[in-house]
Amino acid sequence: MPSLRQLLDAHPVLLIVDTCATRADAALWLAPATGQLLPAKFHAAVEGEAAHALPQAVAKVCADAGLTIARLDAIAFCSGPGSVLGIRLAAASVRSWRVVRPGLPLYSYLSLPLLATCPEAADATVIADARRETWHAVRPGAGVVERIPGSALATAGPLVTPASFRRWSGLPMDNPPRELAYHPADLLAAAPDADFFTPAPEPDAFMHEQPSYVTWTPRVHQAPAA
Repeated sequence: MPSLRQLLDAHPVLLIVDTCATRADAALWLAPATGQLLPAKFHAAVEGEAAHALPQAVAKVCADAGLTIARLDAIAFCSGPGSVLGIRLAAASVRSWRVVRPGLPLYSYLSLPLLATCPEAADATVIADARRETWHAVRPGAGVVERIPGSALATAGPLVTPASFRRWSGLPMDNPPRELAYHPADLLAAAPDADFFTPAPEPDAFMHEQPSYVTWTPRVHQAPAA
């Protein structure tokens, strides 16, 4: 799993998009000639549904940089946890951009392990709503996303949660989490050597397990014999 620094060593023009929150973030890194890692050269965050906000954010950073998708060396996107609709739209967008730039290397990263590197999240479990009274969770020092029932949050120790993530379940009243700002470009720049990224040749949303489907055998129904 490469870090941001390693990605930029291999791909000097790197676009990162994130649609986990209630806005779309796009950040463009141009690897400095000196080898010193700097914050994203260009960044845009657009509030609203990803279908409208993501194209605007990407168009802005590309226009500011005077580049097109065809000039990128690699793209990374956040595969979750977060807004599933936004994440799937980002994954579909990344796949379509690869048509413009054949062979474009693609990577993904996870939102909660990224937020867990924030100093304010030290010694806390980072959580985000997973629906159906369950929560995504990254325990201190683990870096692995678990799925836990809401009833387990009361004894999970200090909790933090991204302030801009959508929630469908109420926050635990007996162990309320602190809300932390989720700004992926700043978080990535602050942890340039953390191994966040995974090659994603077929971009898709993060899932704890693959969905299973019930199969059935079709047959002709007949009236019972007299």
